Amino acid sequence: MKVLKNILTIAVFLSLSLAQYYSVGDVVNAQHQNQGVTVCSGGEGYANNSTLRLADFNGATNGGNYHVIGIDMSASW
Repeated sequence: MKVLKNILTIAVFLSLSLAQYYSVGDVVNAQHQNQGVTVCSGGEGYANNSTLRLADFNGATNGGNYHVIGIDMSASW
């Protein structure tokens, strides 16, 4: 039982310490900006099952239409 507890503790520690790629104030790199995400609930001009990319909001890549966005990510599980 103690071995299982130690393995679980190490797994939780590693997952929490390695999970975050960006910190507050970081700039999202171009590769990550171009990764598409399927929209599951249409809004703001996006239809259901369309693809959303952060590059769509970057004025340097979308023709000069700049946006400031805040991202709040959460899960219900």
